[in-house]
Amino acid sequence: MLSQKQRDYELSVYVPTPAPVPVHIGNKKYLNQSLELKNPREDSVKIALLDLGIPAYYEYMRYPLSNGKVYYPDFITSIYFDGRQVVLEPHSTVSDKGYLKKLNEFINRYNFYLILISNRSHRKLAEQNSDPEKFIDEYWFINNFLNTKDSIKQNSENVKKKLKKLLRNPETEIIKSSDAFLRT
Repeated sequence: MLSQKQRDYELSVYVPTPAPVPVHIGNKKYLNQSLELKNPREDSVKIALLDLGIPAYYEYMRYPLSNGKVYYPDFITSIYFDGRQVVLEPHSTVSDKGYLKKLNEFINRYNFYLILISNRSHRKLAEQNSDPEKFIDEYWFINNFLNTKDSIKQNSENVKKKLKKLLRNPETEIIKSSDAFLRT
């Protein structure tokens, strides 16, 4: 459980653009079965979160970065790891250093805990000098994390296993109230 001091600190350093829509369970960005996402890989994460009863928002708001760039986190979850709110980012290939630097700037500027989920092995990426662990908080390699409708069920089961492992960590907590977990 976050102490009041930790919550006050997080709110004091968190200065995003105002939320584009009201924050409540009925809003169009709150994760639910009918919410349509961009691709099957994201659908897999959505199903895993819903199956485990973890409240989340999908591409809820934009976060300004340097040089006029913005970042829309895929899944802002109600999970906090070591006092930092967890963002899940499913992605195909992560060998693009520019993308990894963008994620790193987001983490440093807004103090989220970012987990990148991909089908590229960490070893192969390190060999290409694109080691994601140098830029983000955690990297989940899921073998055959494909972007096809046929792989959604298998992908969601693999994501659930990773989430359950994260939730067993004593540094992890879940905030169930939808209004309380999104920092605006």
